[in-house]
Amino acid sequence: MPQPDDPYLSLGVRPYINCCSTRTVHGGSIMLPEVRAAMEQAATRFVNLNELMAGASPRIAELTGAEWGIVTCGSAAAIALATAAAVAGNDPVKMLRLPLTDGMAKRVVMLRSHRFPYDQAIRMVGAEIVEIETLTELEQLDFSTIAMIAVLGTRDAGSAVQVEDFVRVAGPHGVPVVVDAASEHLSRPNPWLARGADLVIYSGGKFLRGPQTSGLLLGKRNLVEAAWANSAPHRAFGRPMKVGKEDVVGLLTALELWFARDRATAYRVWLADLETIAAGVSAVPGCTGEILPPDIGDEQPQLKLRWSRETVGIDGIELRRRLLAGTPRIMLDDMSAGANSIVIEPFSLQPGEAAVVGAGIATALHAATLVPVPTQAEPLSVAGDWQLDIELLRWPRRHTLHLVQRGVQLDGSQRCTEFAGPTTGRIDGDQIAFVIEGVYEAAIMTFRFSGTVAGDRMSGDVLLGSTTPGTRGEVSYGQYGTARWSARHL
Repeated sequence: MPQPDDPYLSLGVRPYINCCSTRTVHGGSIMLPEVRAAMEQAATRFVNLNELMAGASPRIAELTGAEWGIVTCGSAAAIALATAAAVAGNDPVKMLRLPLTDGMAKRVVMLRSHRFPYDQAIRMVGAEIVEIETLTELEQLDFSTIAMIAVLGTRDAGSAVQVEDFVRVAGPHGVPVVVDAASEHLSRPNPWLARGADLVIYSGGKFLRGPQTSGLLLGKRNLVEAAWANSAPHRAFGRPMKVGKEDVVGLLTALELWFARDRATAYRVWLADLETIAAGVSAVPGCTGEILPPDIGDEQPQLKLRWSRETVGIDGIELRRRLLAGTPRIMLDDMSAGANSIVIEPFSLQPGEAAVVGAGIATALHAATLVPVPTQAEPLSVAGDWQLDIELLRWPRRHTLHLVQRGVQLDGSQRCTEFAGPTTGRIDGDQIAFVIEGVYEAAIMTFRFSGTVAGDRMSGDVLLGSTTPGTRGEVSYGQYGTARWSARHL
C-alpha cells in the first residue's frame, strides 16, 4: 500500500534512482538541504518582489563576477526575457505590444548550426531568427534591424563564427550577444562574459541544485534590468513566467553553496560511486566498465558499461526498460544506449544508491543471457503509396507515405503540409514498425509507428516526438505522448 507521507506513491507514481545526471524530464536535480531550508523560511513571510530582486541582484553579481543578475522561472524563461529586453528594452509601450513587433528591430541572428528546439523561447517573443553560416554573412547584415545575437554555448567550439567574432562585429552597433549555457557548470570568472558576451544564461535547477523551476540571467546591468522589467510581477510579456520569493532565496542560497563547494571531494565521491557500479557489474561474463574523464565544460566523470552480445541478448534500450520495470526502479540514459553499451552519470546518485545500481544492472544482464532469436514470419507486401492519418487530441494530421520494400526492410519517404523527410522501418509478418522524420523549426520531428497490416489497410499506435542530433533517445521520441493512426493503400 502507498505510504501516506510519500507524495509520489500516494499518486501511484514510482520514483527511481537517477543515473542520467540533471535532465528536466527526470526532475532536474535534488535541492540541497540548505536550499530547502532557506525556501521554507522564505515561505513564511511576505516581501515586495521588486525589493527582493533589487537586493538579490548585487549579491548574484558579487558571487558570479557579472555586472548584474536576476533569477528567472527556468533557463528557457531567461532566454525569452533576454530576447524581450533586446527587442523592447523597458519601454512600456513596446513591452505591452509583445509579441507584436512590427516597427521594432526584431531580428535575432544565429548560426545555422546553433539552431535548436528551445530557440522557440526566442521566437515566442515575436522575434525572427536569421540564420547565417559565415563571418562574411555576419559582416554584411543590416544591423539596424537586428535586436540580438544568440549563441548556443555547447556548439561554440569549432564554429565558423565564435563569440568574439559576434562581439567584434555586432558590438559597435549596440547589438547584444546572448549565450545559452543552461546545462553548463557555472564558473568564476565567467568564461562567456570574459569573452565579451553581454548576457549568459544558466539553469538553477540542474548542477546548482537550486529550485527546479529557476534560472539565472547574468550580464550587463541595463539588459538584465530590462529583462526584469519584462518579467513578473510586472504587466508585461513575461507575466506568465512568474518567479516566486522562495525561488529567489533558494537559488541565491544554491549559488552561495556552489562557490563554496569542495570540488575535489565531490569528484572523489563521483569516482567512488562509478567504481562501485563497475565492480557490481564485473561479475557478468563479458561485461566491462570504463571510467571516462569529464566532457569539456563539465566536472563529473562517467562510466561506460559494455557487454558481449554473444552472451547477453539485450541492447542498452532494453536494459533501460527492464531496470525501469524493476524494484527499485533505476533510470538509465536513453541517449547513450547502444547495441552493447550504456553510460552512467553519477551527479544525481544519492548515498548508497551506487551499490543498488550495480547489483540491479548485473541482475538484468544475467537474466538476459542466452536469449533465443525469434523466428521471423513471412512479411506481407506494403510497397507503394499510402494515405496516413494520425488521430490527435485537437486536429488530425495527414501524411502521404511512399514505401519501398526489400524483404523485411522498409525505406521510402513522406510528405505533409509542413515538412517532408525519409521513412525507414521493418515488417515481420503482419506486424509493421516505421519511423517518419523531418526537420521543422530547428527540431527533428519524429513519428514512430507500430501496428498491424490487413490487406490495403494498416493501423496502430504512434509515438509523437522531436529531437536533435545530440538528444536522440526514447525520451525525446515520445515526449508528446501517443496517438492512434491508420492508413489506406492508394
